[in-house]
Amino acid sequence: MTISARRTTAVVPHHLLLGPDTHGVTRYAGEVAGAAGALVVRDARLLPEGAPAHLHVTDRLVSPDPTAAAELVETLARRVRLTVTLHDVPQPTDGPRFRERTAAYGRIVRASTAWATNSWHEHALVNRWCVADADGTVIPLPIQGASPEAGRRDVDAHVLGVFGFIYPGKGHRQVARAAAALRRSGHPVTVRVLGGAARHHEDEIDELQRSSHARGVPVEVTGRVPEAEVRDALRRVGVPVAAHRNVSASGSVNSWIAAGRRPLVRDSAYAREMAALRPGTLTLFDDSTLVPRLEDALRQPASTWIEPGTDLGPRLEDTAAAYRSWWASVAG
Repeated sequence: MTISARRTTAVVPHHLLLGPDTHGVTRYAGEVAGAAGALVVRDARLLPEGAPAHLHVTDRLVSPDPTAAAELVETLARRVRLTVTLHDVPQPTDGPRFRERTAAYGRIVRASTAWATNSWHEHALVNRWCVADADGTVIPLPIQGASPEAGRRDVDAHVLGVFGFIYPGKGHRQVARAAAALRRSGHPVTVRVLGGAARHHEDEIDELQRSSHARGVPVEVTGRVPEAEVRDALRRVGVPVAAHRNVSASGSVNSWIAAGRRPLVRDSAYAREMAALRPGTLTLFDDSTLVPRLEDALRQPASTWIEPGTDLGPRLEDTAAAYRSWWASVAG
């Protein structure tokens, strides 16, 4: 091992994991920790005083109250040399708690030794709404377990699939409205929701099914898909769609890509950034083009699959290497 490699290994911080492993941020934090060779701690009190520590943070994982979440992270940062990756970065479409969340994220950034986001889009949101001119790094979410070369079998050709938690703005209702338009033009499509309701949004399922039934659109809600079954479930739908409006970074889009699918994704700064990062993996749409894009996909099913040989990087090992390099650069 070279001196440089030893120094990089030495600065890999403890990883503090908060929340259940079913939460996307917690699961991702554990994957990064494992790939980077980090020690994992579940209780902040077990972190050695003054040691380097890393936290993948969304305020809701720390506390339901953004202000309390910021205070807890500040307390932690006084005990350890804390670096953070910010998830679910505040945006004006967050609703009534937007100002509280921006203040909280600003405090978290100022308390940390260094900070990262998963996209330049999120980095810009932090600078615009949370801390002006703060200097963070960007380490994109990886694609894991991707296999676009695998066979394409047992596809339910007329099913429009939406993956992930159900909550306002995730795009389920827009997909259902588009399905109604398609059915009027002779396409016998249905909607399959691969996921369950997000916490405190259980009524969204009933509302989605009521409004869809009124439009004559069959909607199937599977509930949470077990991790071992996600890939097959994503490969089974006819057309994958990611229509959520309030996007800062999207694990669900990456899950589609990992399953070999080329999803239809709502056009946004983040979507364009990811389309440039991984050419040939996304088809973008806006409000006026969703229905024609869906029609194209139904007529040309091959367009919903990623071509074999497409570069899907970064992979998890690339992400871990980027983190190790970053931690080494801020260790002093």
